Amino acid sequence: MTAAKALRLLLGLALGGLGGAAFAALHLPLPWLIGSLVAVAAGRLSGLPAEADPRLRNLFLGIIGIALGLYFTPATAAVLGAKAGLLLLAAIVTLAMGAALAPLLAKRARVDMATAWFSSIPGGVADMAMLAESYGGRPAPVALAQLLRVCSVVVLVPNLFALAGLKGDVPQVATILPFQPGILALQVAGGLAAGFLLVRLGVRAGWMLGPLAVTAALTASGVTLSGIPAWLSAVAQVVLGASLGAAFGRETIRPLRRFLPHAVMQVFLLMAGCAVAAGLMAWLFQEPLGAMILGTAPGGVAEMSLTGKVLGMDVALIVTLHVTRIFLVTVLTPPVFRLLHHRKGRE
Repeated sequence: MTAAKALRLLLGLALGGLGGAAFAALHLPLPWLIGSLVAVAAGRLSGLPAEADPRLRNLFLGIIGIALGLYFTPATAAVLGAKAGLLLLAAIVTLAMGAALAPLLAKRARVDMATAWFSSIPGGVADMAMLAESYGGRPAPVALAQLLRVCSVVVLVPNLFALAGLKGDVPQVATILPFQPGILALQVAGGLAAGFLLVRLGVRAGWMLGPLAVTAALTASGVTLSGIPAWLSAVAQVVLGASLGAAFGRETIRPLRRFLPHAVMQVFLLMAGCAVAAGLMAWLFQEPLGAMILGTAPGGVAEMSLTGKVLGMDVALIVTLHVTRIFLVTVLTPPVFRLLHHRKGRE
């Protein structure tokens, strides 16, 4: 790594830390994540050469995965096993919402259906962009739309929850358990090994899901693990926020400025539709409204689960809802698009 590269990475982390500290001082919701994201994005858009290191992000995604996996107690795991129908329904409804909005985006933004489809389905930024390109779409608008979706949900949802007074009473398990550095080091090593394996198998978000799965399996088996101290959780959120914010560069936004307002409107429509669907499912299945909204929100699993963790909600339910959706996105999105595209072509 060159000295210039190191300085750009340090600048990104410094901006993220300052933004997180400022938001924490103002007592804003999820301050270290949102503050870091906003500060680094603002720096990038103003021309500062702030960057983020994906390897550092992957390491701290593992820390977040461990913190979330600690919520999967034996009792919680048994309850979630009985909710398979709800998990599948919520994932399918969320994906159907994105698919239904795709023709609207194609018409308003004047883009081809492949670009609109993979911009509307909640998925990974790189994954959806590459899939769009393989089906004849434009990867750049898709990447921007997916990035805007994640960042908009991260910034808006915690603040809307704070305004609405939506909170739960589930304690933050990761900070209650004693911090045992030796045991945590073993957890991180085992979790990252699992994450590496998942990434090699093509699993999206593997660097977080691997540590989460290992920790959840051990916790559900009754094994007592190390907790995550508040300061380490804050550092992980700063790194994640800086990574999201660093993607907002002038070189990214300027070529797509005409597409940008349509992508923003698409995010708002998707958020509203998912929130209404979550409310209906919470009423039908007698589930907590806040956890259902976070579990079906079109944001990333790490960000939405962290929001639930901070607000004292059912983190295990939120994580499982998102993991189910990630699996269905991977399995269903390409064949369903091929089916609909083929039918449209014949018509």
